[in-house]
Amino acid sequence: MDTAAMDRDLETLRAGRHAWARLPIPEKLRYLDALAQRTENVAERQVRAALAAKGIAPGSPAAAEEWLGGPVVQARVVRQLRQSLHDVLHHGVPQLPPGSVRQRANGRVAVQVFPASLTDRATLPGFSAEVWMQGGVTPHTLADHMAGFYKQPEPDGAVSLVLGAGNVASIGPLDAVDALFVHGRVVLLKFNPVNAYLGPFVEEAFADLIHDGYVRTAYGGADVGAYLCGHPAVDTVHVTGSDKTHDAIVFGPGPEGAKRKRENQPINTKPITSELGNVSPVVVVPGPFTAAELRFHAENVATQMTNNAGFNCNAAKV
Repeated sequence: MDTAAMDRDLETLRAGRHAWARLPIPEKLRYLDALAQRTENVAERQVRAALAAKGIAPGSPAAAEEWLGGPVVQARVVRQLRQSLHDVLHHGVPQLPPGSVRQRANGRVAVQVFPASLTDRATLPGFSAEVWMQGGVTPHTLADHMAGFYKQPEPDGAVSLVLGAGNVASIGPLDAVDALFVHGRVVLLKFNPVNAYLGPFVEEAFADLIHDGYVRTAYGGADVGAYLCGHPAVDTVHVTGSDKTHDAIVFGPGPEGAKRKRENQPINTKPITSELGNVSPVVVVPGPFTAAELRFHAENVATQMTNNAGFNCNAAKV
């Protein structure tokens, strides 16, 4: 474990954290444009490497998963984020389609965020998604709760450690994108040993941000993760993994860590966000359903368990 190299990387990130946070939106849009183009440039090579690593035959149905779970979704999110930042630049907040905001029976505000385009409707007909706002938010005050980072006149920067996922190729890079462009933080992205082969492609896609000192990468196992989580130069942590990984970071490993968890005595008090598997239910409501509709929904439930062999944090498991 080369702690000196990690220390240097964190020193670089800390030196640039305030500059990144205060960078004008047009400059950030240029970084997003470069990221989108470079994501396209590495896409085919990245997918070939993933297929080889997983033993998947090129051209097989399973090969499509590596496109959809990797460069395709990464490019899509970057494109959508670019549109949101463009809206923030010109309107102060992302612009919502007409009719997308409603109040539920209990008074809570719900915002339909999908479908948001004709492409969404064509590719996933019949699907929709809403964000339910916290109590106290009204349709008139909704904009006050959007793009909060960009409402600050001179925000302070921070260093975010992103512990990348070992399952889906786009999760780690997009967690980094979220920290950078939504929260205004510079990023140290640590790759999971399971898919560390993705590192060179991600580094190529993020080359402009790396060159200018806003992103760094790290490789290694639990010892590297533990060193970085406890490093004084790291302000926040985001982890995709198991609940055991989260608990080891916050409370420490083994029986002593379990005891500290029971007593709520964390050893790491840094703000931490986590995506730790999924115990979300599939809720089946009364019909009437046609045979075709039942088959359609059954296929979607089954696909959650077969896509990427079921190793997806966004796949309901109950």
